Amino acid sequence: MKRNRRQSAIINNFFTLASIIMITITLVVYMKYIQVEKPNPDSKAVYMKKEKVTPLECEDETSKSKLFNQKLLNKSLEALNKGYYKLDGGHIKALNSKSIIEDFIPVLEADEYFVKAIKVPAKKDIQKFLTINYEIIENDKEKKINLKKENKFKAGTIRTSFRANSIEIFIFSKDFKFYDKNEIQSIIDCTIKVYKNHAKKY
Repeated sequence: MKRNRRQSAIINNFFTLASIIMITITLVVYMKYIQVEKPNPDSKAVYMKKEKVTPLECEDETSKSKLFNQKLLNKSLEALNKGYYKLDGGHIKALNSKSIIEDFIPVLEADEYFVKAIKVPAKKDIQKFLTINYEIIENDKEKKINLKKENKFKAGTIRTSFRANSIEIFIFSKDFKFYDKNEIQSIIDCTIKVYKNHAKKY
């Protein structure tokens, strides 16, 4: 009787051990390959997919933009909204024809358009700030036109670069067809809107 009980106990122990091993393997496989972790509400940045940027109505075939650093752009937008920015504008004059761009749209006037578009005046005497570097590029009227291009005529281009500590974050450029200050103001307004449109909340 004792021998049978001993054999029975050994068999029971064997099956118990086998069951424990199988359950352990099952749990390991489930945890590693099957279980989907629930996102932590406090860490949305890890789980949210990057949103696709939808172009704005003010963007057209002459508009070009490039994002270099999403994280810095998000932070720089906070600085912009608080007035922690500096404007650094200038002209690139035509080389092969008489230049009129400086007389047409002085830098100070272009600065006013940027401040109006941002809707927050720039603070003074600040050490850390977002630099908005823009160039009003005058087109050479006497320069040969490439007939293969769709946009055969333009008066110039406004190219804007957003930078933090000399690190380029985002650039946007758009052509203007005429020497029209309303068009210039519209492009500058579009520039700020496109920049803000690329900022994402994660």
